[in-house]
Amino acid sequence: MEQARDPYDVIAEYYDLEFDAFTEDVDLYLAFAQRTGSPVLELGCGTGRLLVPLARAGFEVEGVDRSEAMLARAAERLARHALSRVRLHQADLTDLAELPERHYSLAILAVNGFLHLPDRPAQQAALAQIHRVLRPGGLLLLDLLHPTPAQLEGWEGRLLHDGTWTLPDSSQLDRFSARRVSPAEQTIETTLFYDRRRPDGTLARNTVTYTLRYVHRFELELLLEVAGFRVEAIYGSYQLDPLEDESPLMFVVAQRA
Repeated sequence: MEQARDPYDVIAEYYDLEFDAFTEDVDLYLAFAQRTGSPVLELGCGTGRLLVPLARAGFEVEGVDRSEAMLARAAERLARHALSRVRLHQADLTDLAELPERHYSLAILAVNGFLHLPDRPAQQAALAQIHRVLRPGGLLLLDLLHPTPAQLEGWEGRLLHDGTWTLPDSSQLDRFSARRVSPAEQTIETTLFYDRRRPDGTLARNTVTYTLRYVHRFELELLLEVAGFRVEAIYGSYQLDPLEDESPLMFVVAQRA
């Protein structure tokens, strides 16, 4: 087993196998973009899953990601859709210095992007940067895990088979995952095992590990308030249902005060 230096060099290769068909949140982001208007900034844009529908709907869109491999695949996706006007930036969320101040009407951090910030100083730095680049009154949308006890306990000590896919060269890819949850540190250490069986029968395994730091509702509200945001609403689904005890996610709408 070989641990990649940057886990996203491996994850980027297979990311779209899992997320290309995930469209449950697209209409929601389009609706908020319609409310705020352009320009729209997606932070942690990955391979461009959301950039394409936003750009095709006529919005001025830019994407930021720290992973060169993810951005390369985003550029390929945009090229396939002839969306050459979408700008991509390689940057960490804690340092958006190359982006203009008070420029964007909407900032999006989808599918647990905020949880990749490793600690409170990084969270505070990222929110300060987002506040700087948003226009007064602009919106920040955060899609995060709702860390219920049942959800966290369901991962601990289990090896999960996440899926099987057939690759263009007829290889078969199986992905397994194992997670270790630390309530004291509010972290989820995830190890992914990518097993690729080639047509000649040889098997290759890539293993990557990364850590997410989850946040609770009122902790997040305080982080946003300190950074200069006003929390407009926190929902429990992409259909904007109320946040309840068993809601799987927190969808946060915050306005730059």
